[in-house]
Amino acid sequence: MTREFIGSKAIRYTISPLKLPRDGMPVRFEVDETECEALARELDIPAVETFVGDLRVLPWRAEGVRVAGQVAATVVQQSVVSLEPLRQTITEPFEMIFVPEGSKLARVDQPGEQELYIDPEGDDPPEVYTGHTIDLGPYLVEALALALDPYPREADAVFDRVDTDPDPDSGPPSAFETLASLVPRNGEDKN
Repeated sequence: MTREFIGSKAIRYTISPLKLPRDGMPVRFEVDETECEALARELDIPAVETFVGDLRVLPWRAEGVRVAGQVAATVVQQSVVSLEPLRQTITEPFEMIFVPEGSKLARVDQPGEQELYIDPEGDDPPEVYTGHTIDLGPYLVEALALALDPYPREADAVFDRVDTDPDPDSGPPSAFETLASLVPRNGEDKN
């Protein structure tokens, strides 16, 4: 296994699917401080404090690879209510199947020639890899990105409604008054 960090765009963590032990190979993925900063920029959040993956790489069917385990992270997001930094701990299961390019296992059986069938409750189709390595980095980052709370807020935070109407006691304008204001009166031309 090799690991490299390439700029602020990607985290790379490559594994070799060749000659895996029958009971699998344990893999621990952990980012350092520089990678955390780059990852926070990539995810557009204030901070990623920790990001760890505890995984097991197992042979799958004849030529595939199954990677299963969990990813855990401590992140700081901005509260959508108070706009204050909010620290959250995320723990998500992770499972993916990879097959080599050209494998019969990568093909999804379709009911008709021109139809595309996707089972929303079914398993995801295997990911295809080329060469002799699989880069888990982008998949681990994607798992973290999907686990982030899209609307983070404190447990007791309440968003109070703000009224921007200059005359809130007048009520909403009548649709007929609005239409009447568009009709020219007494020969006037409204442009």
